[in-house]
Amino acid sequence: MLFDAHWHGFRVFGGVPGRGIYDNMKTAVDRVGRGKERQINMRFLAMTNHYVYEPEFCNPAAGWEKGQVEKNVRDSRHQMLQGMPDFPDLPALNAWLEERCLELWRETPHGKQPGTIADVWAEEQAELMPLPVAFDGFIEMSKRVSPTCLISFERSRYSVPASFANRPVSLRIYRTVWSLRPRATSCANIPA
Repeated sequence: MLFDAHWHGFRVFGGVPGRGIYDNMKTAVDRVGRGKERQINMRFLAMTNHYVYEPEFCNPAAGWEKGQVEKNVRDSRHQMLQGMPDFPDLPALNAWLEERCLELWRETPHGKQPGTIADVWAEEQAELMPLPVAFDGFIEMSKRVSPTCLISFERSRYSVPASFANRPVSLRIYRTVWSLRPRATSCANIPA
């Protein structure tokens, strides 16, 4: 999920930048207005407020604003994934990818400034804000538990405790678990 990706990115960078530049992705922007006018998703805004940085959004149909970044991502992906071994699980893959990125940063010239990407990054780290605790990143939906103690989510039905039958609940979706909350108390956690 987007929130989890930010946490891991900031952790690897060693802090939080003053601003983040984004495309107009649906997970961050509910509606694109004229020019720089955006209706920002409330959960995304809560995350940027938690980490205390300014989100900046690219103009629609303005490829020149992000073309170089997209080319660098494509080139890095090609370079990084050459000779990639097999992994027993996702955490092993993620650990390898993180180490591979750091290795490539030490080898790759920055392009605009003298030194490697790692050299420039080391200088910029002093400008980063300290990393706070992780943002409580979840997507929340209002649901109603059926009289037969079922809740529907993404075309599947899940059973919940009988005490919540036929009641409105708040469904919080995290990366690895769902949390069902009637009013303000937790009722059940369901592995995702």
